[in-house]
Amino acid sequence: MEGAMRCFVFLLAVGCAMAVNLKIGVMNLGHTSSDFDQAMSTIRESGAFPKSLQLSVVEKTIDAADNNLTSLTADMAEFLDEDICATVLLDCWDDHCPDSSFILRALPQPIIRVGPPVSKDHNKQADINILEIHPSANQMAKMLHQTIQTFNWRSLTVFFHKSGGYHGVFEQLMSLMSYSNVYYRVAEIPNDPTARHVQLESFLKSSKNRKEKRFLIIADAYATNEVLHYALHHLMLDPRYHWILTTLEENGLQVYHHRNTGVRMTLFRLRTHETAYSKFVNFSNENQTNTLQAAMTFDAALTVWHATRLLAEEEDICDQIGSAVYKVGFNGRSGMVAFGQQGTRVKFSIEIMELSFEGRPEHIGEWNEREGVTLEKWTKLTGIQSTDPILGGAELKILGREKNPWLIVKGCKSGEVCSRKKLKGFLPDLMDHLKKRLGFTWVMNLTKDSMGEKVKGEWKGLTGALVRGEADTVLYGATTRSRRTEVLEYSFPIAHQGYYIIIQRPDSSLNIMDLAGLFEFLAPFDIWVWAAIGAGLLAVTVSLFVINWLNPFEWHQLAQRGVVDKEEGNHFNLVQSAWFTYGCLVGQGGENLPKSTAGRVVAGTWWFFVLVTVASYTANLAAFLGRANRVYAVQTPEQLVADRLMPYGTYEGYTLLKFLQNTSLPPFRAMGKYMQEHSDTSILKSKDEGLRRASEGNFAFIGEPNYGYVLQNKWCNLTLGSAPFFKSMIALPFPAGSPFIEPINRALMELQDEGIMDNLRSKWLEKTGKCMEHTKSDGVLRINNFKGVFIVLLLGITAGAIVGLFECFGHQCRKCIKKVCGEDSKNSEENGTELKMETDI
Repeated sequence: MEGAMRCFVFLLAVGCAMAVNLKIGVMNLGHTSSDFDQAMSTIRESGAFPKSLQLSVVEKTIDAADNNLTSLTADMAEFLDEDICATVLLDCWDDHCPDSSFILRALPQPIIRVGPPVSKDHNKQADINILEIHPSANQMAKMLHQTIQTFNWRSLTVFFHKSGGYHGVFEQLMSLMSYSNVYYRVAEIPNDPTARHVQLESFLKSSKNRKEKRFLIIADAYATNEVLHYALHHLMLDPRYHWILTTLEENGLQVYHHRNTGVRMTLFRLRTHETAYSKFVNFSNENQTNTLQAAMTFDAALTVWHATRLLAEEEDICDQIGSAVYKVGFNGRSGMVAFGQQGTRVKFSIEIMELSFEGRPEHIGEWNEREGVTLEKWTKLTGIQSTDPILGGAELKILGREKNPWLIVKGCKSGEVCSRKKLKGFLPDLMDHLKKRLGFTWVMNLTKDSMGEKVKGEWKGLTGALVRGEADTVLYGATTRSRRTEVLEYSFPIAHQGYYIIIQRPDSSLNIMDLAGLFEFLAPFDIWVWAAIGAGLLAVTVSLFVINWLNPFEWHQLAQRGVVDKEEGNHFNLVQSAWFTYGCLVGQGGENLPKSTAGRVVAGTWWFFVLVTVASYTANLAAFLGRANRVYAVQTPEQLVADRLMPYGTYEGYTLLKFLQNTSLPPFRAMGKYMQEHSDTSILKSKDEGLRRASEGNFAFIGEPNYGYVLQNKWCNLTLGSAPFFKSMIALPFPAGSPFIEPINRALMELQDEGIMDNLRSKWLEKTGKCMEHTKSDGVLRINNFKGVFIVLLLGITAGAIVGLFECFGHQCRKCIKKVCGEDSKNSEENGTELKMETDI
């Protein structure tokens, strides 16, 4: 047993002697940080580190700002006494960090630097092997320049800070912009707080006076926050302005406070992707903040780990680690980590973001060295901000009540929050346009409440909800009413609507039993005109008969003197005179014409009268035949009042009813009086009752504006018999004093000027429905329009047949009588001859 223990101890000592011990130096400039130690602990605990390697960390913190050369030299000598294979330099990120190039020359190589961006030429000039975790100043400048070009900026103001490593980014960007046509102004951010305040105040004020709207800040997070703070006081963080923030320290930027300003703000961060190398992303604890510096420190530890894994089987690991670090490539906490020949990072990408309405950066594209800037298709490049300083980022609470065509809801119940996919209609489309223009979001709860009235000093319904602050506005398509203006404010009118006379649509099918419109062909003339025409026809007939009977130069007198045949003397007897007069009236003329001058004067005058009468009748016939029946002719309130045979009424809940009962304006006064006298039949308990009675015929229902849509889709046998009257405005209601009124009104007027409101009205308020095929024939003459004429024709044919039968019967009777009379005369003659013969004998 003792021998076995000795053997185990011996083998353990041999294994330890064979294990390679690597020392990694960590030089911390500035504040003390435990980021690297925590990263190495995470790697060791993962069990993925080679067992043949023992990694130890030699950490040293040096105050680089200390000008005591003796103290600095002693600290460096102590650090260099250790046998270090590679160095991780945690460089200074503060504003007052001095140049650390003199320290870099003394550190063991390779050096993995975690710090602000530096120029590509920095390593070459120092002639040392440095790997930069942070993208270089050249890469950052190239990204900024390409972003500015993508946004189509033609002028801008650049704020830059010399400290923190961003001076190199500024110099490289100025070099690139010198070859472009972009006009820019430059303002330095001083280190001294007093000078910084004076400089920023002065420059921001002059920029505002010049109406400069585009700004670029090249500085760390702290200085960037200060510039934005001063800009906010100068009212330069609103939808008119666009700011680009260079720093990749996203978590250090206080942009959340500017979420409601509507300002367009572009930010950047290193983009990460989930791969097999991201298994150490759990590097965090309560004392560790998720900062860019912490993420890059963790990636520096991962770089060492990957390099030692590549050299695990080598004997001279410490000598070869300088070349191995250039072969590593992994996805770390700060994105893809790989290094080029000059020690700069390659194969990484930077995410381009913009401040969203919720105060969080939202992805809009990315940048990499190979493809440059790539933006999403929906990203706006014009610089026109689509948010409002008041409504930008706000969420409107909205109550909605279904009402076609204003708000159409499918698949959502009352009391529920309805998603946008379940909503259709004029108002949801309008809210979408306002949302894009002003930058707010909205959530709608469906309700069955009406606008409500004031009961015992308290407003009910939707008005009450607005007064109590339960909603910001209402989607209902309600008309504006003066009584609600004490607690509500209305937006710019979105439509104008009125009330309509709703009547039954004429039936195009033939119904002989329906007497309506039977004598529609007589409608062009009043009954007294037809009586006068009949009297004129009778007078002319008698005149021609008298002239023919008495005038010596007419047919009858000429026949008496033997000038003409006796048969021709009957041309203008009473029957023939009437036939001639009627023939002229219907445009057929007569077989014979008067002979005398007197007769011709009467006939010519009659022809002129017929010419005017027939022309007037023809001109009005088509219009009156196009009117299906007497009911369909009711098109105005005046006609409705004048037509005493047509009952009418309206819904008791309409504002119109109160107007009719209190107005003194004709014809509305007469309508109100009629409804008071016939309140039991004219003042209806429901709207559907009015539509039902109108559909049954011989009733006119005075309905609300939205029935233009209802009649086109549900009640196909009804039509709007009139143009709208008692018009009022449709608007969005807001609580009195609402801050949203002004931006909403401004946006609505812009939509009106751009023609978008007209498109919405055409799409929803004037939309043709499934019942429109019934109206396509309106104005076209149907069989019902001619049934009276056809009945007259049928009666004429029947009368002709009857008269023909009488004529045939009379003719046969005459023949029989003549035959009988002829035989009697023959017998009489024979009897007389015989009697004469007998007498002679």
